[in-house]
Amino acid sequence: MADGIAYSMETGTLARETSSTNRPLKSASRVDDSRPVRVIVADDRRLCRECLKLLIETIDPRLDVVEAVDADQIGPLLEQGAGRSVVLYNLVMTDKEGVDFVRTLAGSIGDFPLVVICDADDNALMNEVLERGAKAFLPSSMPGPLMVAILHLIIAGGVYAPPAMVMGLSAKAEEAAGRAGPGAKREQVIAENFPTLTPRQRHVLVLLSQGLTNRDIASSLNMCENTVKAHVKQVMRKLSAGNRTQAALMADRLVA
Repeated sequence: MADGIAYSMETGTLARETSSTNRPLKSASRVDDSRPVRVIVADDRRLCRECLKLLIETIDPRLDVVEAVDADQIGPLLEQGAGRSVVLYNLVMTDKEGVDFVRTLAGSIGDFPLVVICDADDNALMNEVLERGAKAFLPSSMPGPLMVAILHLIIAGGVYAPPAMVMGLSAKAEEAAGRAGPGAKREQVIAENFPTLTPRQRHVLVLLSQGLTNRDIASSLNMCENTVKAHVKQVMRKLSAGNRTQAALMADRLVA
């Protein structure tokens, strides 16, 4: 079924309506729209949870905000809500599983929508998060009222990505399609030999294997340096490399 694009004049947001997929927990569909929406804020950092809870409830007191310290608490909280619920997961790139956990979490909560908030304003990361089942990607730099409006949009069945990031991703895709240099072959070899790497991690490893510093990689991929460091850490873990140099050599030897 084709997705429908919707633009809200009130919030200035771009949304895409999609059909839900069958998942383990009971469906969130066919519920009474008059019931309050439960927002489950999932983050193992207490201060971050409490700040998000206070922000959301201050902007819209109708929302019932509850906290989940870890993923194991999310399922029972969804069952207790018995209706209109959305999970707001704070993705920390330095976590052990990183963005890969998004797929696991999305698959475990059934038809209840998952919204990911992250400190990184990264086009490729946004794409990876949405591909893994999240219904929205929210940079933490966005205003609180807009975030709350998006939560309502998601619970109504929409999908959200920042329009500026979507447009930037499209522009980069067109640019990449027009130039397939030596890096393209190197990335293909890396993808074949290290299938657990995400597309963004492969991009970082390609540049790492070419001797670029974190600052150079950040500039090349239009990312912040801290995000690059987090990706490098994930690459090292997945390749069982002791340090960044070893990871770079492992990739470089494949195309030597």
